[in-house]
Amino acid sequence: MAAQMAVNSGASLWGPLKELWEIVEGAVWRRQPESVHLLDVQLKKHKPYFLSLFKNPPKSAEQREKVRKASTEGISIQGQQGARLLPEQLLTETFILSDLFDLGELAALELLLAGEHQQPHFPGLTRGLVAVLLYWDGKRCMANSLRSLIQSRHGKTFTLDLSADLVNLTTRFTDELMSHGLTKQILNLVSEVSVTREFEKLQKERGLGNEKHRKEVSDLVKECRRSLAECLFAWTCQSPLCKDDTLALIGHLETVTAEADGSLDSVNLALVMALLYCFDVSFLEQGTEDRDDLLQALPLVTDRKYVSGV
Repeated sequence: MAAQMAVNSGASLWGPLKELWEIVEGAVWRRQPESVHLLDVQLKKHKPYFLSLFKNPPKSAEQREKVRKASTEGISIQGQQGARLLPEQLLTETFILSDLFDLGELAALELLLAGEHQQPHFPGLTRGLVAVLLYWDGKRCMANSLRSLIQSRHGKTFTLDLSADLVNLTTRFTDELMSHGLTKQILNLVSEVSVTREFEKLQKERGLGNEKHRKEVSDLVKECRRSLAECLFAWTCQSPLCKDDTLALIGHLETVTAEADGSLDSVNLALVMALLYCFDVSFLEQGTEDRDDLLQALPLVTDRKYVSGV
């Protein structure tokens, strides 16, 4: 049990996700050698994270008790021999962070240990404030990885001229995510996550630091929302949404309000463009080799109830 409950001092919600983003970026945008194999390994490893997009590991009585006893009995940390005794203040901060993000106690402890390790890169910030940045940076890495995977798909609008093996890998993987409700997951997250809500939560627990820290948190949250919306835009550029997902997108857009000057922010603009691409048939004029295959994947043409439904 001790090995199973060992703490990852690199923070499972940050370090591995940062590595994932580096592998995705290397494969899709830098075209590094051996990238297809490395990406395949990473996608298999992180598939549960993609399927439960942005969902945190749950709290548990067992974890809470283990963390509570860490000041007297110690706790196992990956890569270190024996059990390490932790100060009471760190444990108090762990429970605060766990409650703040509705996060498993061990994952919260990992973020604080990683925050402590990263403190030299963030002068003037406490480990708790750094942990908040790492938490949202992990989410950013997930969102950006998903967007890049979708952008690399085979489809009707553009190509990144990647190898067939890589395109087949990312297309299969993202097809599976979509079949498990990716569209509605993204729309729910775009609705639920906001800078205002996050700042309200953080303010109550003194989770916001100086002006620079506040801007960094704000920028990370905004990038997460924007990248998620761009996932749907990139998807519909390449492949249409099914009728139910198109209706879900329309339903979401019906709740959107414009900015004071009548414009749409970047998130909602991406979603509007995603909807427009659901009805795009301009690729039919291009006469590409896979034109017929793409046509058969277009519900606007193949599903008689699609037009009346939307």
